[in-house]
Amino acid sequence: MRAEDKNRVESAKVSIQRFHHGPLGKVLQRFLHERGDREDFDLVALEQLWHRAAEHDPAIGLHLFSLFTPQDWHVLACLGLYADTPQQSLDCWVRYQSLASSMDSVRRVQDDGMTGVSIRVHAAAGLERYLVEHYMNMAVTQMSAAARTVLMPARVCLRHRKPDYYEAYRPVLGECVEFAAAENQLWFSDADMQRAHPGANRAMFELVCCELDRRLAQQQRFGGTAGQVSAQVRRGLLDGVQVSLEDVASALHLTTRTLRRRLQDQGLNYRHLLDLVRAELDQYLALQGLTRAQIAERLGYGDTAAYLHARKRWQPQSVSPAADTSA
Repeated sequence: MRAEDKNRVESAKVSIQRFHHGPLGKVLQRFLHERGDREDFDLVALEQLWHRAAEHDPAIGLHLFSLFTPQDWHVLACLGLYADTPQQSLDCWVRYQSLASSMDSVRRVQDDGMTGVSIRVHAAAGLERYLVEHYMNMAVTQMSAAARTVLMPARVCLRHRKPDYYEAYRPVLGECVEFAAAENQLWFSDADMQRAHPGANRAMFELVCCELDRRLAQQQRFGGTAGQVSAQVRRGLLDGVQVSLEDVASALHLTTRTLRRRLQDQGLNYRHLLDLVRAELDQYLALQGLTRAQIAERLGYGDTAAYLHARKRWQPQSVSPAADTSA
């Protein structure tokens, strides 16, 4: 048993490969006049695309969002169009960011007369620079579109050093841009944050928020061992990897028997937990615009019929003990 446990610890050191989901990679390919049908781009491939695009436009991080079509906009960017004020739009970004990406974190910051966000990208410095530039331009573009006027940041702080193309920041992010800062921060004046959106739609805003809150609650549903297991399963499915009970036990430095017992202590089993995560991701992937066939493949089903049959079992889902037949 000790030898088995030691081997499991060693295998757990292999990091899980991360992918970027959504239109970003495809838009970069469009910029490079390339064709492709990939839905996901691992971080290495994504960084390579950014670097190749930068050979044509060194400031591509600041310019790429202008190439996004309305169909490329994420649901969170669309939600901001229905918000009452830019402040409400910014708050939604902070609240729901984890639904859009597991590699980024966004938190609200405040100072005298200013409100903003701090953005952290858990990636190599080169990729972080491109993504932070892209996210900031996306936020400014979306907020200006909702306000129907140009909303320039009052202050921008960036962790990377001043690049050769620093003049390109002014038309995108305004005059007050600081480099080599401690954090990536995007600040707006409190007055701009309270501007009323001409196209605010409370009914649509509440409808979308209701669905996003449901998915957020589903994502945060479990604590303890069940929470750790669901996080591993969720990450694996999004990366296109079918994660077994044995895989999760190895990643958590546990034996399969111990993991199964801890789940049973919470009134759960692995198969039931897998269904709950699949039900959550089913909604998430649908909002990303994936077809039923694409969702079925991502969730580990060989055909659409099997996926549709499983959906009947998921909804509605309730947590209840059951015999574990997964291993």
